[in-house]
Amino acid sequence: MKKLLYLVLFIVPVALLAQNTKLFKQAVKADNVKQAIVKLEMPAGELHLKTGTTQLIDAQVNYNQAGWKPVMNYSKSNGGANLTLKQEEISNKENNGENKWTINLNKTIPLQLAVSMGAGEANLDLSKSRLEKLEVEAGAVSCNINLAGSAVKTAKISAGVGELNVDMSGNWNHNATVDISGGIGDVKLKLPKGTGVRIKASGLGSRNLNGFRKNTDYHQNAALGKSKHTLTINVSGGMGSLTVVEV
Repeated sequence: MKKLLYLVLFIVPVALLAQNTKLFKQAVKADNVKQAIVKLEMPAGELHLKTGTTQLIDAQVNYNQAGWKPVMNYSKSNGGANLTLKQEEISNKENNGENKWTINLNKTIPLQLAVSMGAGEANLDLSKSRLEKLEVEAGAVSCNINLAGSAVKTAKISAGVGELNVDMSGNWNHNATVDISGGIGDVKLKLPKGTGVRIKASGLGSRNLNGFRKNTDYHQNAALGKSKHTLTINVSGGMGSLTVVEV
């Protein structure tokens, strides 16, 4: 009898939550767009982003608070597009609920992407994309960013509390610079053996730079100076750690 009561007490709130879930779904065509700037502003929740659609953006947001309805602003001029998808700040009284973003961006149009997120979980799969510039501001966020095989030239990632994983493995046919500033959390980098990499680290509680040797004020891998292109990575932090793996 007690087990049945527990089951009912669990199922009823979940069912009510599902009934209250709202759906925001919107796509923007990529007609005559030659380059785009996309900004995502999310106070808290779960973000899943990838590239692959023929649209400029295909966005779906599941949320269960009326005040969390996203707003999309879009403009286009001379082949350049500017798109912002955002929510208002979530108050402490509203922070117990569902807020899940599923974003699919165009894979063939050159992109600049800016992501601002207060708390939650973010998975950004930008591998093999035409992304050229990335900016991420994350507060208390567990963040996974895949840039392997992308066209990114500059990336600026600011992380507060939480684990940050950045994948830059694979073959690189251009130079790239990545600036990472962390607070309290672990930074893990997956880097290519075949491309020269220069890492400059400051602060941080601990560093594990597997296979990288020190050269004045930075560390380098064996391919630096031998490969045609170079990845320059600057990492600064407070009490967090840095772990590097070459693949």
